[in-house]
Formats: sequence, C-alpha cells, structure tokens
Amino acid sequence: MSWLAAQQDFGAKILCDNINALAVHAASESLYPNICARYLINRGDAFSRIKRTLGRWLLGGRDALDNIASLFDELIKNLVHIKPDRVYPRNFTQKPHLSHAYKNGV
Repeated sequence: MSWLAAQQDFGAKILCDNINALAVHAASESLYPNICARYLINRGDAFSRIKRTLGRWLLGGRDALDNIASLFDELIKNLVHIKPDRVYPRNFTQKPHLSHAYKNGV
C-alpha cells in the first residue's frame, strides 16, 4: 500500500465516520422521547447503509440527496435496546490465526 493510498483510505474512513455520526444524530432526534430513553439507533447498521449510498451522494450532487429521508426511516426502524447496568466482562478468546500484520522471519 502506498503512502497516498493510505492517506486516501484514512480520509475516506474519517468522512464516513463523520457522516455516520451526523446521520445517527439527525435520525435520533425524530425518535419519541420515551423510546429514546430505552433504545438507540444501531450505529453498525447505519454505517453499512451509509457506506453503500455515499458514492451516489458524492457523485450525484443534490439530486442524489432525495433518498436521505428514506434512509433515516430505515435507521429508525433498526434500533438497539439499551441494557442498563451491564457490568459483566466480555470473554475474549485467542484467535485461531495470526494477525494480518504478522510477518514471518526469513
């Protein structure tokens, strides 16, 4: 991977994360207050939906932004229940493979 490719990849990731945060915030404002106290928008699902349409938004201009309302409706339909007082630790296990960055010695 070249340095320019790494910079572009990093910039694209930051752009996607920022747009995802803005979309989740804007969509969560339309939730009812009693629902908002118990549920949150699924950020992982929102990221995958936005990632699929981001190219269309950037290349299509203002005409491509017509589907934002339907995207927000889809985000609101996919909520995650908040689990209060969740204190038990997660069980981490050793992965069955080495890291992708691992290099064998020659």
